[in-house]
Amino acid sequence: MFTNQIKIMLYVDNVEESAAFWQSVGFHEFERQEMDGTLIVEIGLSATAESRLVLYDRTFIEKHSPEVALNSPSIMFSSDDIVSLYKKMQELGVTLGDLVKLGEEMVFNFADNDGNYFAVSGK
Repeated sequence: MFTNQIKIMLYVDNVEESAAFWQSVGFHEFERQEMDGTLIVEIGLSATAESRLVLYDRTFIEKHSPEVALNSPSIMFSSDDIVSLYKKMQELGVTLGDLVKLGEEMVFNFADNDGNYFAVSGK
């Protein structure tokens, strides 16, 4: 049977730099381990998050699992204070799209250090 925990594999150019990026915008690091000479880092939105990102080295995956699609997943995060989050990411120098009102909510997108884009919605 499935559990409530979801892990999304994100393939990045530099696991250490990506882990630092995600932690700078407020993510929690759960685990880091080495496997066959490569670093793997598991992060989540908080210390109790059941949905997590697992950062894998793109070159390692290309070599060991060439059949795996390496494109980034399309992920939308949510925020209960989207304006403050947007301002924090601006201060950190994160590449951001415009903060726009969409119906009852606001939305923006941002790029991680590898140029992968993600969206955030909230109030």
